[in-house]
Amino acid sequence: MTFDTDRGRLRHLPETPLRALKWSFWWLRKTFFSKPKPENPAVVVDMTEGEAEAFLGERFVEPGWEMSYHYHNEIVNVRRVQYVGDHPSGLEWWQTHVRGYAHPSGLELTAHFEPEPAEHPDAHLDGEFVDVSRGNATLVELLEGDGIEFERIGSWTTET
Repeated sequence: MTFDTDRGRLRHLPETPLRALKWSFWWLRKTFFSKPKPENPAVVVDMTEGEAEAFLGERFVEPGWEMSYHYHNEIVNVRRVQYVGDHPSGLEWWQTHVRGYAHPSGLELTAHFEPEPAEHPDAHLDGEFVDVSRGNATLVELLEGDGIEFERIGSWTTET
């Protein structure tokens, strides 16, 4: 079997609706890569999905990795990448990954700090360095920095 590309069709690639491609990734992710929502500590804010994404986006948080696992009822998936040159693991690129879920009082947001998946795919998938406390501390810092009220839910073992 040989793989051949129809170069004539490639010229039409810019005409392919990006929205359709993104929707295809979204569908695959939710269909084949969904897991039950973890019981991580979280905050509840009085925001909609769009308001939370805009608020976080204005603070250098971008739409999440399209191929990351999807958790049941997840409606927000954003991340902020940063360089950490002195991390004890020796890994240098990290992300604060924020996920959001509908909640009766607004929007439930939870975060974790982990190796950036494109730079450190094995470490990211292994999950060895996931730090929920540090991720939530970053999330709380962003909310408090703008005077956004929130309620902590779940088991917060360390005050952030």
